Amino acid sequence: MKTFLSLAVFCCCTIILQAQSATDEHDMQAFARNFMNAYNQGDHEAIRKMYWDDAVRIDQAGKQIKGADNIAAYFADQFLKNNATVFIRQLSVDWSDYEQTWVARGTYEVNGITNVYDIPVHFTGAYANVMLKKDGQWKIVKSVHTPIEHLDHTVAANIKMYTETWDAIINEGRFELFNPEHFTEDVVMHAEPENIVGIEGMAGYYKALVSAFSDIKFTINNIFGEGDQLVKYWTFKGKHTGDFFGIPATGNPVEISGSTIVRMSKDGRIAEEQDFMDNMALLAQLGVVSDPGNVAAVDGLYQAFVKGDVPAVLAFMDANIVWNEAEGFPYADRNPYIGPDAVVNGVFARIGAEWEYFNLTNIQLHEMSNNMVLATLRYKGKHKTTGKMIDSQTAHLWTLKDGKIVAFQQFTDTKQAVEAVK
Repeated sequence: MKTFLSLAVFCCCTIILQAQSATDEHDMQAFARNFMNAYNQGDHEAIRKMYWDDAVRIDQAGKQIKGADNIAAYFADQFLKNNATVFIRQLSVDWSDYEQTWVARGTYEVNGITNVYDIPVHFTGAYANVMLKKDGQWKIVKSVHTPIEHLDHTVAANIKMYTETWDAIINEGRFELFNPEHFTEDVVMHAEPENIVGIEGMAGYYKALVSAFSDIKFTINNIFGEGDQLVKYWTFKGKHTGDFFGIPATGNPVEISGSTIVRMSKDGRIAEEQDFMDNMALLAQLGVVSDPGNVAAVDGLYQAFVKGDVPAVLAFMDANIVWNEAEGFPYADRNPYIGPDAVVNGVFARIGAEWEYFNLTNIQLHEMSNNMVLATLRYKGKHKTTGKMIDSQTAHLWTLKDGKIVAFQQFTDTKQAVEAVK
């Protein structure tokens, strides 16, 4: 659904150099309607044109987005994730001789259904903008958003208590908040292989989680509510510096996002939670399992190599890649090659100069543990000077980190290659 944090409905403060007029007031009303239409149609390009090039948007948390292009990109991202309708109601337009500004006061409403959980939502809030005329058209110079309150005061109170509680527990380490004031005695956290039940159980779990990481930053990006249910979208960042449920410290940075369905008790306490996140992505960042994108990266390198696109091949390599040719291979004389330039000059350039053709065929990729990919293939080539050809069984072992290749080891029939160059 379209998150309330992304709404650019607003109370308009318009700086102008001419006197107040009925036409200007009419323009303010029309601008609000046009913005609403563009938002509901998911037209981020139309929204971009409503901002000055150096406009600033400030959300409820004080986060700034600068520039019309960046603001439009923000809305484009929101439109991909959300599905909701916004209504703008402009209540009044006032004029200040002192500040030479328009002040339009209004409210907005958000109605929709969350895409994943099919939970209806209904939010309301106030809005504020500073505007100037450019080429005869009003455009937003600065957009300031005020906190939004749910129409249901109970839901609004639940959201406030919930966000403040988890912010304090995760970011400040205030585990004393695991108490009957904030959680029901029989609170349930759905987990595998079995659920965690009770305040003490949840406290123990999160103490173990938080103690495994340093430089922690936990952010609730969005939170929605209806009845006794809340849904939050969150991001966790940290550095793995302690034991994580049996996984020794790796020093790796991690960043993982997920969603949580929450049930609140009638008296406003946390009663039940179920997290949805990509556990494999977390384990990959910790180095326990291989990154699922490794095979795609190596495949991209081979495709670029077949096309002769050397810059694209090098783009897959880490700046400090360690490249080793098979012992006894003609180009193993400079092992190890450190860095992409050394690989280009010491391997690729020599192959191009000395071979009429040197093709890689029958490439098959095999995902390995420890972020390695094994490629089995054949070399087929013809040497320029001797005219001799090779057709040799070959294997390449690639090691990756953060999507980049950090090491390469070649295995091949070195006898064929040596005889071909004689």
